[in-house]
Amino acid sequence: MKRIIDLHLSFMERVLQDETVLQELERERISILPGFMEQVDLVRAYYEKFYSKPGNRLVLCGINPGRYGAGKSGIPFVDFDGLSRLLSENYGRDQERSAQFILSVIEGYGIGEFQDSVYLTNLSWFGFRRDGRNMNYYNLPRTVRHQFIESFAEEMKIVQPSAIVPLSEEVARELRKLAAAGQLDFPIADRIPHPLHSSFPTNVKKSRLRYHMCIEEHTGLKRKGIGSSGESSESESNPPLSR
Repeated sequence: MKRIIDLHLSFMERVLQDETVLQELERERISILPGFMEQVDLVRAYYEKFYSKPGNRLVLCGINPGRYGAGKSGIPFVDFDGLSRLLSENYGRDQERSAQFILSVIEGYGIGEFQDSVYLTNLSWFGFRRDGRNMNYYNLPRTVRHQFIESFAEEMKIVQPSAIVPLSEEVARELRKLAAAGQLDFPIADRIPHPLHSSFPTNVKKSRLRYHMCIEEHTGLKRKGIGSSGESSESESNPPLSR
């Protein structure tokens, strides 16, 4: 998986040398979240620990990093609080709702066991901010929008997923476009709710169950605490989300 980090690092270095792209972003008051570039050594360590084992993983694919999660840590759907728990080291307690929801799903299976079967990523490895607020890649100016997802298909060639699960309708639409253009040759599964939507108290239980059903349909994973009836207690198999 070292090639994945090198792929995105090389992409970002090219972007930073492209005056046309930089000028367009500056004109629109858009900045690129710095997490990946600032934390690249940490990202490498995470990928070496959790994604070095070979295998065809199920891919859960989001849109792009947000400013409180991967926009800081550089790791898709992982905030610093999650890193502290996943790596058993102190990286601080910064939290993001999406990352906390995904962490609760990971811990339902076991740290390490989850990553052996499931790979987390985004269409764009880079997030954006305008006027202090998150911005998604599909709201970028048309002249630069596609550049920020052009490395996704190459990333999937490295990962060789068993299937790709879109985590929003926008992602599902883009995956279908890439497949139709012959750039993506892997099964695209049904969409499941975005982790941010899933993280709200009224949605957590139902959405987490949908994640479990999807993951278990496509992998050999089983939740911890599953009884002989095949059912488990939500409170036992999944810790409550931090708020």
